[in-house]
Amino acid sequence: MSDQLTPIVRPEPGTPADLPAFSDDGVDLTLIRWMLSLTPAERLDVLQGHVEAILSIRDANERR
Repeated sequence: MSDQLTPIVRPEPGTPADLPAFSDDGVDLTLIRWMLSLTPAERLDVLQGHVEAILSIRDANERR
């Protein structure tokens, strides 16, 4: 018996229910659709937030 839980995948609002949530190789297509729904400026803001989080984690690890 596996201890892992199977995530419940719900379609995004406004997304046809017949679109798959994952590709055959396991890629989460909902994240791709979400990113493509953003404007270029919004995409950069999201990615900049990820960069800042990574730099913060690196900084915290260096102080250990």
